[in-house]
Amino acid sequence: MGESLDNILTIEKSDGRRKCPKCKEEHKSMIHESEDKTNLINDYPRIYGKKYRCGKCGIEWREK
Repeated sequence: MGESLDNILTIEKSDGRRKCPKCKEEHKSMIHESEDKTNLINDYPRIYGKKYRCGKCGIEWREK
């Protein structure tokens, strides 16, 4: 399904609603989005990628 880098699972971006790759939770208040400081997209202006965390099972992942 994905590969683990820095203990963060990397998966393909899915169509439709975002859901947890482990427990399949898709309620939007249970999926928390934050900046991924390890994934630098642009140096100037500094733009970071996003990472997501499931509020139900606690797994962290990023999308390609």
